[in-house]
Amino acid sequence: MVLVGSSPLMAEPIYVTDDAGNAITLSGPVQRVISLAPALTEIIYHVGGGNRLVGTVEHSDYPAAARKIQRIGAHDRFDFEAILALQPDLIFAWASGNPADQLSRLEKFGLLVYRVEPGTLESLAATIQQIGKVVGSAQEGLARSQELLIEANEIKQEFGRRQNLTVFYQVWHDPIITLNGKHIVSQMLHSCGATNLFSDLPDIAPVVSLESVIKRNPEVIVVGGTPNGAPKWLKNWEAWGHITAVARGHLFSVNADLLHRHSPRIILGLRELCEILDQARQ
Repeated sequence: MVLVGSSPLMAEPIYVTDDAGNAITLSGPVQRVISLAPALTEIIYHVGGGNRLVGTVEHSDYPAAARKIQRIGAHDRFDFEAILALQPDLIFAWASGNPADQLSRLEKFGLLVYRVEPGTLESLAATIQQIGKVVGSAQEGLARSQELLIEANEIKQEFGRRQNLTVFYQVWHDPIITLNGKHIVSQMLHSCGATNLFSDLPDIAPVVSLESVIKRNPEVIVVGGTPNGAPKWLKNWEAWGHITAVARGHLFSVNADLLHRHSPRIILGLRELCEILDQARQ
């Protein structure tokens, strides 16, 4: 029995499958949820389920209301005592970002864990729809997921057929970390009419050598920055003037919160990325 508004009604069972392939059956919309990633926190609010959120992790700072939610640790370090005290009906987890052993431990405590890992804009839209369904906002989840796909397609139509550029996308500088073709950022580069320089590597966030970047000779270098601008280490590339991107001044930064978080704001990041790459085409 769950409460819908102020009237108790028998809820319909909810059947969902998470991104790890686990079938989950709920007696009705969940009332108390915990999010183990900032992106998942954003999605929960985006579909109107913020009132169900009782716990989240560090850096869950959007929307502003999320900053008031109790912290139960970081994405890679959980406070199990705090989680158990909150008595969640369901925990939304980041499959590749949360430690697998810690997620398993939560399940051993008898808690229900829904693993999320959207690798494409299409699967992100599906995640938004599913989370809406789980938190009792099925119509809102469907509408928000369709909006995401429509906006993504409009951006792809605008930029996707323009002159192709080879792009080195850098996440970190020491060691040098990039993203492979399975990461959603690689799909977004393609939507902008560009090719990910290291899309062929097997690891989703591989460490690469300076020599390999020089050898592959990107036309553009884009790094993940902050809302306040580029990290200082972007300037490190200026020492390597024989790289085409450096010679042409094609060193750019994008807001990593918009691109790296698999949340609805990724559309803002996609447009920012496409517009930056268009500067290189000029």
